[in-house]
Amino acid sequence: MKKSKIEALALTMIMTVSVACGCGKTDVTEPSATPEPSKPEASLPASEPETDETVDPTETTEQVTAEDFNELTVATDVTDEDDTVVIYGWNDDEFEYLLDTYAPDVDYDMVLSESTAYTAKLDAVLASGDKNVAPDLFICEAAYAKKYLASEYTIPVNDLGIAYDEFVDTMFSYTTVWATDSDNVIKGVTWEACPGGVWYNTELAQQYLGTSDPGEVGQYFETWDAFMQTANDVNNASGGTVKVIADPEDIFIPYLGSRTEKWVTDGALTFEPAMEEYFDISKELYTNDLTFTTGQWTDGWYGGAEDGSVLTYWGPVETAYLLGLNDEDNPTYGNWALTSGPSDYYWGGTWIMASKYCDTKASCAAIMRNIAIDKTNLTDMVATGGVFVNNVDVMTSAANNSEYSYEFLGGQNPYPVLLDTALKIDNSEIGEDDALINSAFEAAVKAYSEGKVDSIDDAKADFEATLKDFGIV
Repeated sequence: MKKSKIEALALTMIMTVSVACGCGKTDVTEPSATPEPSKPEASLPASEPETDETVDPTETTEQVTAEDFNELTVATDVTDEDDTVVIYGWNDDEFEYLLDTYAPDVDYDMVLSESTAYTAKLDAVLASGDKNVAPDLFICEAAYAKKYLASEYTIPVNDLGIAYDEFVDTMFSYTTVWATDSDNVIKGVTWEACPGGVWYNTELAQQYLGTSDPGEVGQYFETWDAFMQTANDVNNASGGTVKVIADPEDIFIPYLGSRTEKWVTDGALTFEPAMEEYFDISKELYTNDLTFTTGQWTDGWYGGAEDGSVLTYWGPVETAYLLGLNDEDNPTYGNWALTSGPSDYYWGGTWIMASKYCDTKASCAAIMRNIAIDKTNLTDMVATGGVFVNNVDVMTSAANNSEYSYEFLGGQNPYPVLLDTALKIDNSEIGEDDALINSAFEAAVKAYSEGKVDSIDDAKADFEATLKDFGIV
């Protein structure tokens, strides 16, 4: 396979690897082909729910604190030089809804771009040096947020008058650790955490695994070896009519949660054993026809969630809404549940950051506080929209509240599973170029799996050559 083919595929994938199933987002390469996800209807009060005290986050992991970061002098004279906050985003109305609902007193102009063109436009205006066209505030999806958080084009939240002790201790550690620059200064916040799990069809699980209990089903996905064994067993037992996943790429983002090292350190590529093993996993999925190879976000991919042909889908809570699992017209409604998988991973998320051209700092600070920090507002987002918000206390309350047991999940409360994962996510190995690197790697793996490249060594060589062409290594 020529390098140019991997490059082309990598570039087309970069905006879909994490955006398409991103938590709180439904954008794909062709947005018009993707239905708006239907979230649970509001059924709970926005006030603090009563809890059954069944989940204790302190038993899972130790969270970072404000002292773990480099805090600069917190500005005390924050004002607005302009009356209107200019905000850049992509073709999605969720952030405007959040602004209108939780920051109604802030005047803003929202400048939207197609998701596939967004970063190019953002790069151009930020590099222009023209504060008349550059945004005061902008949002970035997890696929590329680190690039901007680590850049000179964003400013510390301290410059907006926001102190670390306002939010660090309440947010999930991975969301704040990742929002830092090379000096360990926090430059952005997010209102959502997007821990992922394994959404599975309980009827299929009972038929082919002998159980539908989340704890017992989880054992079939406890390791990647267990996953592969389950994939083969389900395929064989069903005569190929049921597959463990719809498409091989369904596990790519979850598998990245197995990483423990940065892709690139001091300009050198690190190929850790787990990523070597992914070539073999992907190849077996293709060679043994262990999936339907539908392609993600296609009609066939969605269809497996309705016709009883796909055992599992992987992703954050948004995945359930995206697939319409909570749609009462779905033939499989009520036959789904959630369990954990082989790795602790997140899929998506949206970070809010202020640009260095910002002249509405007081209003930008109000937006960040009202949308990403205010506990009452975050509690309301869970109750009215089913959002897994970026607040440990709020999500612990939700995990301990039996009222969050959803009918489309057969009465299961999904938040204990997701909370446990969110507390254990470690994304310290993520770098600012990871969106492009991951896309190039997935392209190389796919080329090998489909037989377009003869060996893993050749695929790895093509992958590294692509990164060299991009100037990453």
